[in-house]
Amino acid sequence: MNSIYALLSHSWSGLVIAAVIALIGLLITRFKRWRIVRWLGFAVCALALLMAVASGIAAYRISRAQNAYPPMGKLVDVGGYRLHILAEGDAKGGPTLVWIPGGHGAGLALYHLHKAMRGETRSILFDRPGTGWSDTGPFPITTKREAEELNTLLTNAGEKGPFILLGHSYGGLLAANYARRYPKNMAALVLLDPTPPDVFLYLPGGAGPDVPSGLVRGGQISGLMKLFGLWSDPRQEMAKRGGELPPLLKKIEAALAEVNGAINARNAATASDWVAASIFSEWFDPKLVAELTVYDGELGEMPTFLITPEGDTNEAAVKALGIADSEVSRALSFLKHARKRYLAISSKSEFIKAPDGTGHNYPYEAPDFVIEQVRRILARSRPTQ
Repeated sequence: MNSIYALLSHSWSGLVIAAVIALIGLLITRFKRWRIVRWLGFAVCALALLMAVASGIAAYRISRAQNAYPPMGKLVDVGGYRLHILAEGDAKGGPTLVWIPGGHGAGLALYHLHKAMRGETRSILFDRPGTGWSDTGPFPITTKREAEELNTLLTNAGEKGPFILLGHSYGGLLAANYARRYPKNMAALVLLDPTPPDVFLYLPGGAGPDVPSGLVRGGQISGLMKLFGLWSDPRQEMAKRGGELPPLLKKIEAALAEVNGAINARNAATASDWVAASIFSEWFDPKLVAELTVYDGELGEMPTFLITPEGDTNEAAVKALGIADSEVSRALSFLKHARKRYLAISSKSEFIKAPDGTGHNYPYEAPDFVIEQVRRILARSRPTQ
């Protein structure tokens, strides 16, 4: 599977798929006993030709879009492949901020917070493997390896630290993993409504394992669709729906208006989908789950700040996971409390309640609140004169 992911992460791999299908079609046409079988072979060859044309056009469009947005930072070798890092500002003798967005997203997803803080301290955005301007690197992608890659990236880029890592949602898992492995580099850990590992394991109604399965399938499907120009940004369809989602998407778009073009251009590549499918697959391996889980007390006395909403869990979103109606109330309670498990990873942890009326994406709904909290944490982390 890793070899397949590595192949499909290239935009030209659609041409390889088309060539294989064409070869199958040609072999079928050699079957002379039944004419209908030969015609089926010709049909397969015609399909392969259409796929090749579609793939070539898609690859051209992706390349053209990406060439319009050169790297905003610099590409740094981390062991035979390069990761992109954007580091700006002066630490002024204090810690450096390192932002990690949710999902398996590119660094620019938190650009609005980085931009607000780069005038007050050193602030860093980086692209995880296969996202933004970073190379894909070897497969499989794992949280453990990404924590090691981040350490190599910061070292090879000449960033001295100490660091305050700020991870949103799934990015919180990587931030906590880096902190566990490199505690001497850390000034503080800030978790912006991080994804609790419990969600992927113990979500009531038996839906826990279905979460990573859905994420893997989603990456695989969108990756294949991009290869043949069939993919469209799901946010466009979501924006047409009712409820809270369209206003949220507008807030996110407004917050990232300055870099939306670059984000969309880089996200058009298929690599981001296959690396996402790979990293979410680690939840199927108990050994890898043990490696990425940060257990109670593992951070010792590291200053850790957990910033989450109190009661934003959406019933409709929970039902969409396939949870039976009889288990919904239990699942809602589970999700509300599971996020606070992170408070146990350090003896110096602090809970900070996100503003009322905000949800999981409060870094976009209430960016001023986040900036205010980061300033407070930064002030506490600076060495006393």
